[in-house]
Amino acid sequence: MWWQINPESRHPWASPLAGAALLAAMVWADPSVASSDNDPLVQHGGPAKAVALAADGRLAVTAGFDYSLVVWDLRGPEAAGRLLGHDAPLNDVALSPDGRVAVSASDDRTVGVWDPASGRLRARLRGHEAKVASVALSADGRRVASAGWDGTVRLWDLATGREIRRWSEPALRFTTVAFAGDGAFLAAGDHTGALRLWRLEDGVPLWYRKGNGFPLTRLTGSGERLVTGSIDGTIRGRALADGRELFRFEGQEKPVLSLAASPDGGRLASGTAAGTIYLWNIADGRAERVLRSARGPVWGLAFAPDGATLYSVHNDGALRVWEVATGRQLAGPKEVYLTATDRLSGHDRGAKLFRTCSKCHSVTPDDENKSGPTFYGLIGRRAGSVPGYPYSRALAESGIVWTEETLARLFELGPENYLPGTRMPFQRMPNAEDRAELVAYIARVTRPRDDRNQTGNRP
Repeated sequence: MWWQINPESRHPWASPLAGAALLAAMVWADPSVASSDNDPLVQHGGPAKAVALAADGRLAVTAGFDYSLVVWDLRGPEAAGRLLGHDAPLNDVALSPDGRVAVSASDDRTVGVWDPASGRLRARLRGHEAKVASVALSADGRRVASAGWDGTVRLWDLATGREIRRWSEPALRFTTVAFAGDGAFLAAGDHTGALRLWRLEDGVPLWYRKGNGFPLTRLTGSGERLVTGSIDGTIRGRALADGRELFRFEGQEKPVLSLAASPDGGRLASGTAAGTIYLWNIADGRAERVLRSARGPVWGLAFAPDGATLYSVHNDGALRVWEVATGRQLAGPKEVYLTATDRLSGHDRGAKLFRTCSKCHSVTPDDENKSGPTFYGLIGRRAGSVPGYPYSRALAESGIVWTEETLARLFELGPENYLPGTRMPFQRMPNAEDRAELVAYIARVTRPRDDRNQTGNRP
């Protein structure tokens, strides 16, 4: 059963759905090709920013720019449910080894704590004063670490939601965080490229390595090593004991956006903004294989527990599966559910473009709000007026009435420029023909049913 959880809706319980600038500026994902790349698993309505796997390899969770988490049953594989509750795009996700707890980092300044099995939002950890860029879970599942753009790294008790410890550097933006040394240490990187290590028992700083001015984007603990990826395209391995550099991998496209270490510690996978994934042999520093996808930046990577497969997430919201030994992309189902929109769509260009929107917006009066409000009756409706939906103040007070012209302007400029302060995902559609096709399709399929009956199939 596909389920959706929205703890801020009027009905927060599980309900079946009908049927089955680089870091800030996003491009519109083209859904007409989203499922043609050896059938990736597509579920997010926009870029997917991170992926985490349970230790048994049965469950994955992805975090999206569409404010949602998607839980995947990898035995299918298929999507098992969508988790809603954040008020802004997500940046990171971590999953406990047993798959019973997921934690998420969001631009809304909170850390979400979730039960993936039921979809329940167990807690929202509050305290950060700017976006939360990264989260990590300790191996025993008892503690959460978060890194924020407010210059703080925080340690939380998962059982109580209480902040245990805080490290502050007000002039910095912390960008990535990871537990290390079997959970005895915590490491964090920042926007200057610096790396720090603390002892968790007493919070004492153990060492600091100055950066080169390029932000660290990802950090992973692998045995007695810490490995970092950077905007400058380099990967560095450092000794956990003293921070000395053990290896440096260069030669890939800039920047490095994602990193994952294989379970045996022998390989690293790195993802770039160019859509390439490099598989590195740590022993000799050789790039054993380069995997290529035409779907934009590789935002997140995770190895399966046996190290034989690799999972990646991209700008089109897809989850892709790769065979490590050959570099071959493995096939998955083209779609895991059928929306009311798909039943109406036919094969025109507007319908294909709307498939990205349909992940967040329904088009019939019978469907509840998803992560975005229903589009039913959109044309002629005042912005911010769907009952029960938690709009941003900027949208609710905008005075905008949705017409084909205002929709086209929204897609042309992007929500962040058309409605500053909105919580809509920051996406643009620069192609005028695509905008026209999408707007015409939205106007047609969201028209109230009585109006459709009177007007027939007018465009």
